[in-house]
Amino acid sequence: MDDAPPELTERFLAAVALAQRVHGQARRSGTEIPYLAHLLVVTGLVIEDGGDEDQAIAAMLHDSVEDGGGRPLLEEIASTFGPRVAEIVEGLSDTLDPESSEPWIERKRRYLEHLRGCMDEGILRVGLADKVHNARSMVRDYAKEGPALWERYTQKSAREQLWYYGALLDLFGELRLGPLTEDLRRAVDDLAWLVAKDDARGAESLSLWLDPDLHGGQAPEGWVQVRREEEALVLVSEAQVAVEISVVHDLETPGLLAWAADNPHRVTRLARH
Repeated sequence: MDDAPPELTERFLAAVALAQRVHGQARRSGTEIPYLAHLLVVTGLVIEDGGDEDQAIAAMLHDSVEDGGGRPLLEEIASTFGPRVAEIVEGLSDTLDPESSEPWIERKRRYLEHLRGCMDEGILRVGLADKVHNARSMVRDYAKEGPALWERYTQKSAREQLWYYGALLDLFGELRLGPLTEDLRRAVDDLAWLVAKDDARGAESLSLWLDPDLHGGQAPEGWVQVRREEEALVLVSEAQVAVEISVVHDLETPGLLAWAADNPHRVTRLARH
């Protein structure tokens, strides 16, 4: 059968052993979960999505180069598992220099630009599976910890993370439609909504930015971004404070307009951006 899962051979077991050697006793940031668990989940998503053994091996090793192995480990991967696995791992690495001091935002911009021109199915599949698991983990942990979650990360605010994941969602939505992209969409939607509710809670006045685009259409500093009219209606109904609203220019919002007409004393400004 064409859709049968790949046979995982001794090569795959060797990749698991190498991943354990590289990541050792490392834990997922801010948790006691072994980092190897993340690699196993990503590998499972790749296999479920139809990936072959090379892609499964690359999934196990996708963080190994940038997390400490650098170019020497990439050469070892090529020698041990073949050039195809090394090509995928390199394509998924923000940097080949683990000691690099390049700012997070610059590394992510460069990675996004790389993905924008990528036509390699293996790189896209493994990269998407990685981002799906990361985004799901953020949703789960944010639901438990709230904004304190961001202290785990180099970029310690929701704003930068949503900017990045919004861009990833846009790119994979263009390059790779399918179940994994829909999984990413649901996770990003959930995270953005959790953040918006927290940002709006307890505000003395509410500046609400309605725009589905978390990347190119990201809200200015100090505004609460929602992606759908129904989310905006929930927040304005619950807030009971003065509200300033800006809606992306091409989005129809009959419900929000009706609410504003019924509550003129609450609306300080209703505009388009």
